[in-house]
Amino acid sequence: MNGTDVLRVGRQQLHVDIRAGEGTPLLLCNGIGANLELMRPFVERLEAMQGRRIPTIAFDVPGTGGSPTPRLPRWMTGHARLLRELVTKLGFPQVDVLGISWGGALAQEFAHLNPKLCRRVVLCATSMGMVMVPAHPRVLLALASPTRYFRPSRMRELGAAIYGGGFGEDKGVADAFARASRAPDPLGYYWQMLAGWGWTSAYYLPLLRQPVLLVAGDDDPIIPLVNAKMMARLLRKPTVHIVHGGGHLALLTHADELVPAIHTFLS
Repeated sequence: MNGTDVLRVGRQQLHVDIRAGEGTPLLLCNGIGANLELMRPFVERLEAMQGRRIPTIAFDVPGTGGSPTPRLPRWMTGHARLLRELVTKLGFPQVDVLGISWGGALAQEFAHLNPKLCRRVVLCATSMGMVMVPAHPRVLLALASPTRYFRPSRMRELGAAIYGGGFGEDKGVADAFARASRAPDPLGYYWQMLAGWGWTSAYYLPLLRQPVLLVAGDDDPIIPLVNAKMMARLLRKPTVHIVHGGGHLALLTHADELVPAIHTFLS
């Protein structure tokens, strides 16, 4: 399979986008409420890299983009099992996983539950869940609602405050992000929030056998940099890449720096 399609995985329909390449594919786990199209600039830059063309698997979490909202919520473990079923259905014997923000929690859970299926892990702007240094209350309040996805102007207005790293100052990046955004089902958004309630990876990070690349910006209002340093102390095989001047969406705003680093780590 190559391209965009809707697949039935167990009882759930998943909107997926598969890009062909060579070797182990990269499974992409997006942030809360974010549709897979928001990952496309990163995917396209990754495809343009010299050397191995890394295959990618992007998907919409149930309740976002083209994946319908389930009647009942899933915990983080349930989302990780759903991804295992997706990878198995696609016929891949092994994958790498990249997660950003909420998707970083899912990537950790996937790696933990599937040590043989998951080869390498890239964690961007994420934390250990409940065991973390939190954002400022005003940032958490802004994240509690999916309003920014429903109003593009609100996305630009909130960008500098909640994403940092020059997101709000770069009108081109902010506008492209707003245009690519699809408003999630509000219930699906809150199902995702519920999945993270009480979740933490702190107890199993020392047990992860996979090499892990931690990407963190020093201007991230949502996930302060200290969280990546805390995680690195627990992991067996960590590599930390600090993006100076980078914010929560450094994967987009600092792609020239990060895409080659991620490509090298995975290759």
